Amino acid sequence: MNEVDRTRVETFINRWAGSSGNERANYQLFFAEMCDALGVDRPMFVDFYKAEHFLIEAKQGGTTSTKGTAKRGTNSYLREMEKAFVQAVAYTRTLTSKPPFLLTCDIGDHFELWMGFSGDYGGYGARREIALTELRKPDVFDLFVDIFSNPQQRNPEKIAARVTREVAADLAELAKGMEANVDPQQVAQFLMRCIFTMFAEDVGLLKEHLFTQALETRWILNPKMFKPEVEALWEAMNQGTSFGFHGQLLRFNGGLFAESQAFALTKTQLEVLLQAAKRDWCNVEPAIFGTLVTFSPVIPLRLTGASKELF
Repeated sequence: MNEVDRTRVETFINRWAGSSGNERANYQLFFAEMCDALGVDRPMFVDFYKAEHFLIEAKQGGTTSTKGTAKRGTNSYLREMEKAFVQAVAYTRTLTSKPPFLLTCDIGDHFELWMGFSGDYGGYGARREIALTELRKPDVFDLFVDIFSNPQQRNPEKIAARVTREVAADLAELAKGMEANVDPQQVAQFLMRCIFTMFAEDVGLLKEHLFTQALETRWILNPKMFKPEVEALWEAMNQGTSFGFHGQLLRFNGGLFAESQAFALTKTQLEVLLQAAKRDWCNVEPAIFGTLVTFSPVIPLRLTGASKELF
């Protein structure tokens, strides 16, 4: 999102924010100008639909009960917005293929968004609400640009495949350098511990991204600190005890961290590990735990006090 984008979006928001009235009279102009603000082509539309991209059902609330669909914030208004979702879902059933994104819109106020690359959008409660003014945010701007022009950029399966390939490449590079001096079985077990640690912090099981932060602020600057400190971290994860000023950690039992052996890595190797740690592990395919490190078995892990297994 550059300054030209920001100027277009600001003009669009200022023109439409808080507007109310009849959606039939306003929606085509609203969405045409929205496309201009996003810098994407205006699609040919009946209602507002673009094959393989999105379908939008438009409403327009008002500041009073006599203007627009219904007065915003009232029970009548909420029912109308839910009805718009039901109408949009019904419309997708008449299409040859369902679009990956389904939206409802209160023109001038907000969008409600559902993602359904599998063809299932979930219920009304699965929506993400996005205020019109949030188009000022670069991540929201980019999201709508992708919805309008390249929705597959947001396909979770493709994101997972890409991120998994990137992680695999990072760790393969690291393993290749290590196996010249260390037994491959030990390398595999070490990398499996690293993999799970990076995954655990990205899904919130390991607090404060402490592994990534330590790589970036301590271990790369002083590589000699890596081996003893990461071993201490893994011992704390295995026992559910305190680690430095981070306090008590969750206990990861099941055997993976029962052996906490690590290896001294060079600054360059630690930089590769940091690159892997900064990947979006929430989007890494679970199979990586069983297939990426070919020498290491998948060890079922449980969190003490947790209600379900991680694998």
